Amino acid sequence: MQSKRLNKFTITKMKRSALFSMKTTHYHPYHELFYLISGECNMFFNHNIYKFKPGDLVIIPSGEIHKTNYPANGNHQRVAISFNDEDLKWIYETLGKDELKDSLSGIVISIPDKRRDYVEGIMSKLIFESEMPDALSESFTKLIFQELLLFIIRCQKYEENVIKEIDVDNSLIQEVATYIFDNYDKSIYLDEVATKFNISRSYLSKKFKTITGFGFKEYLVNVRIKQACKYLLETDKTITDIAFLCGFNDSNYFGDAFRHSKGMAPNKFRKYKETV
Repeated sequence: MQSKRLNKFTITKMKRSALFSMKTTHYHPYHELFYLISGECNMFFNHNIYKFKPGDLVIIPSGEIHKTNYPANGNHQRVAISFNDEDLKWIYETLGKDELKDSLSGIVISIPDKRRDYVEGIMSKLIFESEMPDALSESFTKLIFQELLLFIIRCQKYEENVIKEIDVDNSLIQEVATYIFDNYDKSIYLDEVATKFNISRSYLSKKFKTITGFGFKEYLVNVRIKQACKYLLETDKTITDIAFLCGFNDSNYFGDAFRHSKGMAPNKFRKYKETV
């Protein structure tokens, strides 16, 4: 594994040769660019399930729930780049922040075969700068990363590069995840959802965990917490109102769940973000 950090920017190139499933946090406070070099993997992201092949790329915005599973049949190699809004400052000023955020929000594309060498060459340059840093490495890294992002934005503009196909083998679980995502503000129970989709409670519980990496209730709470964060940052609604708007029937339980997820109380999260 190669992994280096230049300030808050990190690039990691990793090979895996056995069955692997993410065991770390399913969401994080930074953006992530994921690119599959070889092998295959399943990605659960934005309540969708994708089967990735070499050349596929996704940009996961900060705070988005996701999980990656690698099958046991062969080697898998990927590159992951972690970055934040500060790393996008120049490109924001050049293209416009709103337009760029729309362009980079949840990109899922397949790099054309003829351009994969170009993209992987850019990534190799980023790895080189991280492995052999000098006084100019940070500036070089910013320029190279901007080139990569500009190319990705260009690729996304061509319809044939956008990945729309989902993992049809797991379409039922995707439907369940989408149902939870669309109805997080309502009372949702495992038994009722199992009945709605004509499957047993035990099958749904086990299959949902296997495919998404989340327990049914765990995923529901995470979706609700994610929406609560938006309310906290974008509105002046009270904590109690936000709790009920996000499907929590008990504001105390909401506070406990929020602290468990974010490491701080909802009111402190709101104040902290205002000062960042």
